[in-house]
Amino acid sequence: MKQKNDLFEELNINPKNRDVCSPFAVDIQAIKRNVNRTLDSAYTERKTVIMKSKKKTACIALAATLALSVTAFAANGLVSNWFSSSSSFADYKTLPTAQQVKKDIGYTPILIDSFANGYAFQDGNIISNNLTDENGNSIEKFKSVSFDYEKDGDIVIFAQDKYNSQAELQDSVAKTVGDTDIYYYSYTNKVVPADYELTDADKAAKANGDLVFSYGSAEVELNEIQSATFVKDGMQYQLLQINGKLSGDELVKMAEELVKMAEELVA
Repeated sequence: MKQKNDLFEELNINPKNRDVCSPFAVDIQAIKRNVNRTLDSAYTERKTVIMKSKKKTACIALAATLALSVTAFAANGLVSNWFSSSSSFADYKTLPTAQQVKKDIGYTPILIDSFANGYAFQDGNIISNNLTDENGNSIEKFKSVSFDYEKDGDIVIFAQDKYNSQAELQDSVAKTVGDTDIYYYSYTNKVVPADYELTDADKAAKANGDLVFSYGSAEVELNEIQSATFVKDGMQYQLLQINGKLSGDELVKMAEELVKMAEELVA
């Protein structure tokens, strides 16, 4: 398994790019809570700070998941960086049609209104992605979608990507549905300010893989990250939670539903 090192060193993300989100880094729930035109200016300003903080946390965590659980290869070598961006506001406030999404990103994703466990579509975004080599040269650009599903205030992010570069999933296979493997990945992400110096305990936790360190937050944060990912007919599907309520088995169970839908999508 890839060594868990400092996220931004691994992704070659410099400070000016630290607000660039991964394909799954769209915290629309936070945005909706914080963009409220009826609030007074002082309260709005305070809430906006919270919104930006939560969005950055999501960006960092989701980028780390990509770096640690997925290795991508292009025809001319290893993809070193995955940069993505999206609107701060939802592109889809209701579940879009297949025709609408195909027009927006060029292909048809899985469109599910709600999962069997009650998580229901809340909103979603169009993501612009750029895969680059270690020198920053663009290898491939493509668009994808990220949908948020909510139940009792808890969010599951569902990202769908289609690209030509070859992806190799890492870590353990949690479940096999037909001929499709579902990979489960989890880790603890310690997000720290840019000038943070690792303690001896931090260094030990980093060395043995207990913590993944990321830089860019205003304060020290600990986040529990988990994801369930599979690839079907050239499409990569990933469910992800940040400090969520679901168990790993429950998240994988949701992915099983998607595998069956992915099979119907290409039938």
